[in-house]
Amino acid sequence: MTKVQLALTDQEATILNSYGSQFGYNLSKTIRFIISKATESFLQQGTISTFKMSPQTEAIGLKALKDHKAGKTTEIKNIDSFFDKL
Repeated sequence: MTKVQLALTDQEATILNSYGSQFGYNLSKTIRFIISKATESFLQQGTISTFKMSPQTEAIGLKALKDHKAGKTTEIKNIDSFFDKL
C-alpha cells in the first residue's frame, strides 16, 4: 500500500467536502473515491504504459522465440527441481 500526504487549499477542501457530502463521505473517502473512479476509467481505456526494449534485449528475445518455435526449448514442470539440478 502506498500512502500519500496531500496539501489542499481551503477552497479545494471545501469543494471536495461538498461533493463527498452528497454520498455521506468524509474528505479522505471522497479523495479515495475520485482516485478509484479515475483509475477505473484509465483501465477501461486500455491505456497502459509500455516501455521500449533495448536493441540487445529485443535481439535476445527474438532469438529465444525462434528457438522455442524450432523446438529447441525444454518445458520446466517443477521450478525447484530445475534449480536444484543447476
